[in-house]
Amino acid sequence: MSKQLKVMSINFPFQDQNVVHEDHLGTERALFDFDVVVIRPTQFEGFRPDNFQLEQSIEAVMHTKASELSRLWAQGGVLVVVIGPPDTYEVRTGGYSMGTRYSVSNHDFLDTRFAFCLRPGSGQKIEYHDSAEPFVSVLKNSVVAWTAYFTRVPEYPFNDLRFFASAGPGTALAGKMQCNEGYLIALPNLRTLDERCFLEACAEYRYKRQGTPPPDWVKDVSVPGLASIESEITELDKQISDIQTARKRLEQDLEERAAHRKLVYEKGKTQLEPIVRRVLDDLGFGTTPSEIIRGTNYEIDGRTTNGPTRGIIEVKGSKKQIALDEFSPFVVKLLADYETDGVMSKGLLVGNGLCEKHPSNRLGNVVFSPHVLEAAKGNSVALINSVELYWLCCVLLAGGTVDLNAVRETILGASGYVDLKPFCGESPFGKR
Repeated sequence: MSKQLKVMSINFPFQDQNVVHEDHLGTERALFDFDVVVIRPTQFEGFRPDNFQLEQSIEAVMHTKASELSRLWAQGGVLVVVIGPPDTYEVRTGGYSMGTRYSVSNHDFLDTRFAFCLRPGSGQKIEYHDSAEPFVSVLKNSVVAWTAYFTRVPEYPFNDLRFFASAGPGTALAGKMQCNEGYLIALPNLRTLDERCFLEACAEYRYKRQGTPPPDWVKDVSVPGLASIESEITELDKQISDIQTARKRLEQDLEERAAHRKLVYEKGKTQLEPIVRRVLDDLGFGTTPSEIIRGTNYEIDGRTTNGPTRGIIEVKGSKKQIALDEFSPFVVKLLADYETDGVMSKGLLVGNGLCEKHPSNRLGNVVFSPHVLEAAKGNSVALINSVELYWLCCVLLAGGTVDLNAVRETILGASGYVDLKPFCGESPFGKR
């Protein structure tokens, strides 16, 4: 390696001892203190606590390094990004329906939209489109094992990225772009790297392709129309920021609206419970989060606080009918709660049985086994088909009129299967 070339690598070890290695972007070393910086974006797998302070810390690192990259490029430096699978660290504050989602991507040190043009995928097939490109020689002399690919050119400010390798149409793997006085080089993941060839290519970009550094006084040399162009760019940057903020807000709205579909396919309690409580809240039940019954080891999925009778919620999802062995523990919880508080609560069991079948084929009481239907009548438990709950939810989402008091009274006064279809309008499921 040329002694004049100062290189730092982040999350991409080199055999060359002259290359400074760091494990992650959080290094205190400034990126612009080097001629070449190599970054392989870190995956967030392994540390995903729901921690807002951690998300803020990661976001702060991304912002700091993005600023340092601007200085790196201003002085003619080269950034080589070894493209990996896009990954997001996400935190939601507050409750399910009230919380705000915050997220940061592992490629945000470039731009918060950069990851949108990437897709995860692995392979070794690669085609080259520029034989004169120095990094084509690097890839040919190395062993490529890509783990992500570009589906399109990134958005501004990296919309001038020009691809020189791909795995086929619509799957670009490597590209280059001049950034200020320096360069951005995007490469696929590598199993082995020809380091000598790599460093020679970096040296060519760092020195041989570099123009004459502008002197300090060049800023005093006026160019007609330059100020107005800079002003327009500033205004466009503001518009882009506003649009990006609006997009994030709509993405959150889209995610929360689409989550209602979990009522018709989800069988895991972690995903099914929150949307059940949310829809029950929309119906005016005033639910509370899951809890452990005081003085016991029994966990319930929530309570209802509005209506003539207090209710305890149980949520079940299954590929089969909701069976008696899933129902019986709920009765034990109801009795334990009665023994603790002296008040007999109404049992509300929301079941997404036969969840792999099309919703139109599992309306009515078919999602519950005959034994559960009989046991519910004898234990004053209301059985709610989550498919019908979704149907009723669609009426509310569409702005339809629903007698919420009548719905609550019907559910809280029922023993056994509760037919919600009379409160619903046109089916959202179609016919099968």
